[in-house]
Amino acid sequence: MEPDQLTKTLTLFHDVWEGTQPADVEWADATVARGNFRTWAKITSHLYALTKRSQHPGADRSLLEQACARLGPYL
Repeated sequence: MEPDQLTKTLTLFHDVWEGTQPADVEWADATVARGNFRTWAKITSHLYALTKRSQHPGADRSLLEQACARLGPYL
């Protein structure tokens, strides 16, 4: 799936992805999710919690990196 298609799919899955840059989604897919939708569900859960806690309006690269870091170390 192309990054823009993945971004659209994630937006349909949960509104926390609304406005996320395809490049940020591509980074998360390449470094953490690797095409696994179950991993995307975990990232979404962590991202949602971070946006609610920080009162941040949406998912940017900084919050996405924090959400991915909660899944463990990545290279």
